[in-house]
Amino acid sequence: MSSPLRICVVGDLDGVHTHRWVRWFVDRGHELHAVSYYQPRRPPPGVTVHILAEGGGAAALGRPGRAGWRTAARRLAEAVSPSLWRLVNGLRYQRRGLGTAIDTVGPDVIHAHYVVEHGFYAALAGRRPLVVTAWGSDVLVAPRRSPLTQAIARYALRRADLVTSNNEYMARRLVELGAPSERVALVVLGADAFFLEAPEASVNLRPPGETPPTVISVRSLDSRLYNVDVILRAMALVRKRVPDARLLVAGEGRLRAGLERLAHRLGTEGAVAFLGYLDREALRDALASSHVYVSVPRSDGTAVSTLEAMAVGCFPIVSDLPSQEELVRDGENGFRAPVGDGGALAERIVEALARPDLRRRALEPNRDLVRRKGLLEENMARMEELYRSLAGQGGATSG
Repeated sequence: MSSPLRICVVGDLDGVHTHRWVRWFVDRGHELHAVSYYQPRRPPPGVTVHILAEGGGAAALGRPGRAGWRTAARRLAEAVSPSLWRLVNGLRYQRRGLGTAIDTVGPDVIHAHYVVEHGFYAALAGRRPLVVTAWGSDVLVAPRRSPLTQAIARYALRRADLVTSNNEYMARRLVELGAPSERVALVVLGADAFFLEAPEASVNLRPPGETPPTVISVRSLDSRLYNVDVILRAMALVRKRVPDARLLVAGEGRLRAGLERLAHRLGTEGAVAFLGYLDREALRDALASSHVYVSVPRSDGTAVSTLEAMAVGCFPIVSDLPSQEELVRDGENGFRAPVGDGGALAERIVEALARPDLRRRALEPNRDLVRRKGLLEENMARMEELYRSLAGQGGATSG
């Protein structure tokens, strides 16, 4: 391998996607630093974290546990205008010395995740070369809701030396928002090849009726964006026509207790299993035991969980969003369902469960798609090459 790079990350250091991204580069032997306003609850292993706020605690941004007017001010600002709060946070990052912290690290490249927040904060610092990664709602939803957020997105994108997107639809949206097309690259935080290693394990290869019809959801239980409640309501309708159908819900999050109560009210608690956090071996086993995978958020990019499900052999049902068309061709390698429509989703699930031949035919095309476009190793190796290209411009500078 060539000499290690010194990479400075600005992002949500408690986020699972940030952890997966930086872990690959730590494992490759690169020197990883991260700048955060607050002390993360779960710092990424192998990363040197630089804290901006006095005291270094999560309370510095008004996180849970800090009392008083700052918390009240944060909640009021977020409720009145998330866009205004992003602007305030951008100024706070600069006042606390984001640029100075980056200068202290002296990185070869700076990488900020999430355009309208950390991407914006890093752009304000004016250090280069700067990579900004878009994740989904930061370009597909937030800028449409507010002229100020749209201006924030444009500011960040026009000042980035490179912008990465995880699908082609989002890449086009980035260009519409002002990113120069020659600076936009497609890089997917993909599935680990581990999920391709047991092709014979999928229940969709077994004779119909050998196992109960099983549907799985593995998206976050921390945000209503993912519409897990819609999946629960759809399953209540599915069971009226497929009485032995069951639903597996993987993951943890603040919404779990409410979703469990909803399952009880719907009378489906006996057919719904909340599995909690699953390590990758247990996740692969759960996916292999499921005939159908359902992911129907209001906004989405190329979700790692969808790639993992397709790699293992689940038949995917995803939201009918433009960003999902390049993953799922409706009626061929999966189904797309209208967002927020539990009745329509139930129809799609029932049809998928009733068509074992379609599920079986979709197996290899889906696995091939993951091999061609969605593997973590290949995409992160491409990101490494892009980092080196930017680092060759002379390392981080002001301007």
